[in-house]
Amino acid sequence: MKNTSNQLITLLLLVFVFPTLGFSQDNSTNELEYEVNRVYVPLSISKEKLQHASTINDLNAHCKSSWVKKYISVEISTRHKGKIRKVVSKNNVLSQKQKDNMAMADVGSDISINMKYIPDNTLKQNTAKESHFSFMVNPETKATYTGGQQELKHYLKDHAIDKIPAETFKEWDLAAVKFTITEKGQVANAHIFETSKDEKIDALLLETIKNMPNWTPAVYSNGTKVEQEFVLTLGNMENCIVNLLNIRRD
Repeated sequence: MKNTSNQLITLLLLVFVFPTLGFSQDNSTNELEYEVNRVYVPLSISKEKLQHASTINDLNAHCKSSWVKKYISVEISTRHKGKIRKVVSKNNVLSQKQKDNMAMADVGSDISINMKYIPDNTLKQNTAKESHFSFMVNPETKATYTGGQQELKHYLKDHAIDKIPAETFKEWDLAAVKFTITEKGQVANAHIFETSKDEKIDALLLETIKNMPNWTPAVYSNGTKVEQEFVLTLGNMENCIVNLLNIRRD
């Protein structure tokens, strides 16, 4: 009788404990984190932000008026129908002519700002300085993968992510593959920006990106299509390399 009781207890343990252990192991599996984000040009703004800009600082937050004792000239240069147009003012407040000049700039072209000023400092010989920067206006609609972001994640998961052991990326490890979506929606210039430290994985990632179906290209409101750069990242997004990618995680 005692042996029968022991066998029953053992059977119950087999039925209840082992399935629980198996479920626990499934849930403890670490999945490889991955994202695709747009890579922005060093300085770009939305059309809406351009329309509401009233000073040079609104176009470039790094241009601090507190550094300037006196403006000599602020020249805004644009390209309109292929021709260069320049409008000059005497301070950092945008004139209506400057606003109109920027609004009429050819889509996708650079808008250049050239400033001459006397810096605000305590030097005895406070000579005039010159500062320059340029920016572009982002298209209203960015390039998108056919079927949307969710379909893109499925494609990457099926063709690459599921073939890479999650333990390949440890602690701060990160891999990054940059690529361009052309005006025709095709993938171009795919290259490893940050290696996974494994040649086979790098080759798999490149092949997956290069073989992607066509995207819907980025387009301005007037119908002009432009190329845009993107980056696939795998691993720890807290890696300092992310700061070099110039992405904006929405």
